[in-house]
Amino acid sequence: MRLVLPLEPSLWSVKYRPTSWDQFVGQDTVLSHLKSLTQNQSFPNMIFYGPSGTGKSAAVEVYAREALGDDYASNYKLLNVRDIREMPVSKAKRSLQDLAKLDQSERTELDEYMSLVYREAKAALKTRGQSKEPNRSQMLQTAIRMFASTYTFSEVPVKILVLEEADALDNNMQQALRRTMEIYSDVTRFILITHTLSGWSPAILSRSLILRFQSPSLEEIEKHIAKIASSENITIDDGGVAAVAKESLGDLRRAINLLQVAAAGTSSVTERTVYEVNQTTLTREVHEMVSHAFSGKFLKARKTLRNLLALEGYLASEVSLEIQRDLVRRQLEPEVVRTALERLAEIDHRLTQARNPFIHLTALLASLTYIGNEGQN
Repeated sequence: MRLVLPLEPSLWSVKYRPTSWDQFVGQDTVLSHLKSLTQNQSFPNMIFYGPSGTGKSAAVEVYAREALGDDYASNYKLLNVRDIREMPVSKAKRSLQDLAKLDQSERTELDEYMSLVYREAKAALKTRGQSKEPNRSQMLQTAIRMFASTYTFSEVPVKILVLEEADALDNNMQQALRRTMEIYSDVTRFILITHTLSGWSPAILSRSLILRFQSPSLEEIEKHIAKIASSENITIDDGGVAAVAKESLGDLRRAINLLQVAAAGTSSVTERTVYEVNQTTLTREVHEMVSHAFSGKFLKARKTLRNLLALEGYLASEVSLEIQRDLVRRQLEPEVVRTALERLAEIDHRLTQARNPFIHLTALLASLTYIGNEGQN
């Protein structure tokens, strides 16, 4: 007798991921552009930018399915730039035969693709008389070029290559990408997904249709959360709906995940339930750290920051985002919030350029201490 284990419940953010135009929330302007492109069979290079949880990746997939039709499977590929750059070369070296011996849970489509990429990059180096291993930048360039360079024999004239987390491309990689876009312009169209346009090469921006995804309004998030709760037979009061929308900070995926966590083990969600489950270790410690800074206890705030980065292993970007959320939650004077968020935005930009994030976040805490003292005077 075969034992069948119960399946783990699926993530609601995956379950309710948009698969058609009418399922998106708060992106009417962007969707109208994409619908027009598919109707006219127009295929420009594009950049989708905007905050997390606004539907950029889902919109790419819906657009590609609409535009490519039956040729979607063979003419579409999504590559996560950060995943490729962080993959060790030793892992990419595994042959397809080695990967075939592994269980399906131990290998991914990316593993198989990067196995081919490694051999292509290695062969390219050999033709130049070099016997060394390809580095990660060369692997990424090869991964992009290998798909972009192959011709399509389908009725659709082009293929679509999506680069997710494209803001991980440095200046040299952006220049290489520009050349690839030009060389294979008759074969492939590129869609870049990024959070911001800051730091992007003007040459790439000028060659792309830029579409901005904006965070849905609180009202739109509340309506969507209430709809999902109804579909899952979850009772949620108005306070609970408002709390989920507020805590999401415009990130619809985060809102749906928060609703699922709040609904775990209960059929009724309230405002109190939402705030209790949203209190993570990072949330509590950042709240304590910011409170120390505002009350003039700078050394205690800095000690908490050091623990978060050095001992608990949080990324500087995670701490920065949680500080933003904490500032928005606090009952502060509007002028104090504005000044603090302006300083946070400046520090957050510096973090993208910095080698020592602790120094910049410490400077932020010093600014919050100053702002707190000014607010008391």
